[in-house]
Amino acid sequence: MQNLAEKSIANQEDWRKIVKKYKRSDLAKSSWQLGSTLSLYILGWVVAAYAWEISPWLTLLVAALSQVYFGRLFIFMHDCGHGTFFKTKKARSFWGHVTGTLWMTPFWSWTKDHATHHRHSGNLDHRGVGDIWTLTTEEYEQASALKKFAYRVCRAPFFVLGFGGLYVYFISQRFNRKTDGKRERKSLWITNGLIVAQAVLIASLTSLEFYLFYQFFLVYFGSILSVFFFYVQHQYEDSYWSKGDGWDYQTAALEGSSYLKLPRIIQWASGNIGFHHIHHLCHSIPNYNLEKAFHENEIFKNPTTIKLKDCVKCFNLALIDLKNEQMISFKEYKKSLKIVPTAKYENKEEFMQI
Repeated sequence: MQNLAEKSIANQEDWRKIVKKYKRSDLAKSSWQLGSTLSLYILGWVVAAYAWEISPWLTLLVAALSQVYFGRLFIFMHDCGHGTFFKTKKARSFWGHVTGTLWMTPFWSWTKDHATHHRHSGNLDHRGVGDIWTLTTEEYEQASALKKFAYRVCRAPFFVLGFGGLYVYFISQRFNRKTDGKRERKSLWITNGLIVAQAVLIASLTSLEFYLFYQFFLVYFGSILSVFFFYVQHQYEDSYWSKGDGWDYQTAALEGSSYLKLPRIIQWASGNIGFHHIHHLCHSIPNYNLEKAFHENEIFKNPTTIKLKDCVKCFNLALIDLKNEQMISFKEYKKSLKIVPTAKYENKEEFMQI
């Protein structure tokens, strides 16, 4: 894992001028990405239907292999939610709902939560919306036994990957919340209605059993990957966390979001989301311009770089150690408690004053 070489890099140049030319959406590129990927999506259903006639296990394999293109549909919805990909709001809303429906995700509800995540990423004063439950060492120490148990379960890799996405995509996103406005409520009911319409159409052409099986595993496998990417792009050892006046948007973007260096095929399949530090600095850059921005500007070339081999370590991290400005594992936290606190103080009187 390669650490950030220089602090406050975002303040060294006027980044707004730098990113301006990359914010332009290209209708031809967006249309090609959308059209070609939707074609692959439809083809995937056809192949899965034929596979179903042979074996459910073969259909399961198709669902797994389909992740090569399925994740890109989420990125297109994601771009539309950020006000890019298409120039008009009407086009973004339409295609955002179409691609969102395929992911069982209400476009405007998700967009609202995700915007909150971008506004407050790395800000300890604003956690709980569009992010992963993360506590500081002090908060964990003061928590009740029940809360500690719940937190340890929720931070377990098998729970984060196996149940986190399952809950979000299949359960949470089927219902409105008290904080949702009229637009978000309408978006959810449109999405739920389109999901039912899709189910009726495909079940009438094949069978309900096939639809439920393939749809579940297609989205479930996708949910595991989406949670995986989201996790390692913000939960790593030297990730930026701050609060109050000490929190800074630019620093949070470039030091609190990693550059996930991926093999070419995975980079394509994930819609360049690995260039996450650039995306968080300027979310208006469409996915197909992120790599170009990375290679053409020096200020983007020194983020915390994470490779696939580093990801296992990321999933072991669980607590924010503000004193040492890093994330640590439960094991490291337990080890720190064994250190005699008086050792670094010259006398007992000095220790008692802290």
